[in-house]
Amino acid sequence: MDSAHKTTVYIPTNLTLRLLRLLVGIAAFLFLFYTAGHYFAGWPFPTPLDLLRIASAVALGGLLGLVYSRFWPLPPKPGLERIFRIFFMLLPALLFGYALQVLLGANQALSLILPLSAWLGSGLIIRLPEEGQNSPAKSAK
Repeated sequence: MDSAHKTTVYIPTNLTLRLLRLLVGIAAFLFLFYTAGHYFAGWPFPTPLDLLRIASAVALGGLLGLVYSRFWPLPPKPGLERIFRIFFMLLPALLFGYALQVLLGANQALSLILPLSAWLGSGLIIRLPEEGQNSPAKSAK
C-alpha cells in the first residue's frame, strides 16, 4: 500500500477512559430518566435488575460502536459517507437491541438504548483529513 492511499486515523491516547466516561454518562442519564419517569409518568420504579439491563445495553452498544469505528473511522467532514456509515452501523445495533430486549425480557427500550450508545461510541476514532486540510484532531484536544 503506497502513501497516497494510506489512511491515518486519530485514536485518543486515553481512549479507554473516554469510552468509560461516555458510557457512565449515558447510563447515568438513562437511570435518571427512568427514575423521573416513575415520578412524573407513573412508570414502574427501576429495580436493580432494570438498571443492570440498561447498563448492559449501554456497555454493549458502546463497545459495538468502538469496534465499528475501528474498522470504519468517522470521516473528517460531514457528508454522505457519514450518513451511510451511521445507517450501516445502526441496522445491526437495532437488531442486537431487539435481541437483548427479548432475551432479557425487559420493559425498557433496550432496542433504542443500544443503538444510541453505539452511535455515540463510534465517534471516538476519527479519520484524519488528506494533506492540506484542517485536522479534526487539533480541535478534539
